[in-house]
Amino acid sequence: MVILIFILGYLFITLENLFSLNKVIPSILMSVICWSFIMFFNLPVYELDQHLLIKKNPQYLLLFHLGKASEIIFFLIGAMTIISVIEKYSGFEALKELLHANTKRKFLWIISLVSFLLSAIIDNLTATIVLISLLRKTIINYKERLYYLGTVVISANAGGVWSPIGDITTTMLWISNKVTTFYLFKKIFIPSILCMFFSTLIASYASIFNGLFKIKENKLSKDNLKKGFFMLKIGFFLMLLVPIIKTITGVPPYMGMMFSLAILLCIVKNYKYKSKYSIEDIFKKLDFSSILFFLGILLSVSALEALGILYRLSHLINETFYTWKITTFIFGLISSIIDNVPLVAATIAMFSYPIDHDLWHFIAYVSGTGGSIFLIGSAAGVAAMSMEKVDFFWYLKKISWIALIGYISGFIFLLI
Repeated sequence: MVILIFILGYLFITLENLFSLNKVIPSILMSVICWSFIMFFNLPVYELDQHLLIKKNPQYLLLFHLGKASEIIFFLIGAMTIISVIEKYSGFEALKELLHANTKRKFLWIISLVSFLLSAIIDNLTATIVLISLLRKTIINYKERLYYLGTVVISANAGGVWSPIGDITTTMLWISNKVTTFYLFKKIFIPSILCMFFSTLIASYASIFNGLFKIKENKLSKDNLKKGFFMLKIGFFLMLLVPIIKTITGVPPYMGMMFSLAILLCIVKNYKYKSKYSIEDIFKKLDFSSILFFLGILLSVSALEALGILYRLSHLINETFYTWKITTFIFGLISSIIDNVPLVAATIAMFSYPIDHDLWHFIAYVSGTGGSIFLIGSAAGVAAMSMEKVDFFWYLKKISWIALIGYISGFIFLLI
């Protein structure tokens, strides 16, 4: 029954335009109904521990999964607020000064490469949020912007898989001592480049990228342009500081993001960079509907995880195919539909291969890049869907097949 509720909830999310229903509503309802069903009928729920499903109290598990989801939510709030500050001080307007392209196709390649590199540093979700803000300032035509955005999602997810801080799943593998930074880069960097390259190459042949490109001229004064560059550099530096803080102190990433946010807000209060916006104004501008949508998705998936459904599904796939290479390929396809975090968590518990075994590098690659195939398959895609109101079926028709070719191209390189 919980699976049916989950499927119906996702159906309402994907058919948002048809039902004229904001997707935050089915997302929140889906999570509440799934967990209410578990508690009302006293369904057995489990926590994965050392290859075993340990039966737990539903109240405890809900609180546990709420805590896990909150780590991501507060990280997202911190990142969105930092980006909001940069935007208020015209940081993205200033960034346009660094983008030089005379054709739409050339600009596509620039945006794709920036997405790829930036996601490895500040994670694919944050990189996508940054580039959505940049594209809003650069591409006025909404239809054109969507095509650029589709490439951003693919490139950001590809860029996140070769860095231990670039995607939450690679971070999980890194923290669980399944991969090391050096071998993760060595094994995954070229496949991720191929994924990004072939996807962008195919997209570049779309007729919408024909013609000349002209960035709308900045109307900023020299003083505001200087402030914009300053806030841009400070904001990016503070986000880069997050993994450093984690490495030095051991605190979770969301704590590092909160620290960086507090430092930036202190700078905002400095008289030299005051503007008509107060700190309260900055928080009022946050898109809390997107945050609630993300929370609903995470708690809904956690209900499936608590019931052991995802764990059993992983085992079923593992027993069906004779080699783990095919298994990982299937995992990548599943991660395009269902959140890749519980799938990777189940994989870590299922297999006992040593550190830096090829299996872990395959998992790192497929869990990140596979999420690009459908818009709901990755945090970057969900953020794009929420912030730019991207239609699920538009992405399926125009972008999914491109993402699939990119995914397969990198996977073939891993095989050989």
